[in-house]
Amino acid sequence: MRNISREKCCELIRLIRDMVEKEIDLSRYLEKGSSNINMELSEVDFEGVSNGYLSEIVYALTGYEVEVIGEVEELFPCPCCGLKTLTELYDKNAGTGYDICPYCNWEDDGTTDINSYRSINNGSMADYHNKIQLNPNKYYRNKWLNGKVNDYHK
Repeated sequence: MRNISREKCCELIRLIRDMVEKEIDLSRYLEKGSSNINMELSEVDFEGVSNGYLSEIVYALTGYEVEVIGEVEELFPCPCCGLKTLTELYDKNAGTGYDICPYCNWEDDGTTDINSYRSINNGSMADYHNKIQLNPNKYYRNKWLNGKVNDYHK
């Protein structure tokens, strides 16, 4: 197995993605009514994702097993799903936070009560947990590192 830096790995994945996007009309392979593939591909972001996840992508795209080396960007745990996906913590006094988790789509507004309905999120954290359980095909990968251990992630 060969080593590859996080930087070079992300560069390689983006290069392959761009080549596929230019050479293959992916819409021919998608079910009717699927979202626009070009928009989805342009939003691929690797900030904070685990090295193991990047290794899986390289293997899926190339068939080569690699070990991705390098430090994962430090992200903060989402208060809803617990995965390290947020670039800053909510701080009412400093006016920071309000990041939206790319995994569960919860907008961090300082909520800590799992059953508290939040208008900004159109539901409670419990509602979001149920949504994840009802759509396991969308949420089956552990792309990000787990930031805390709680009953929801056991």
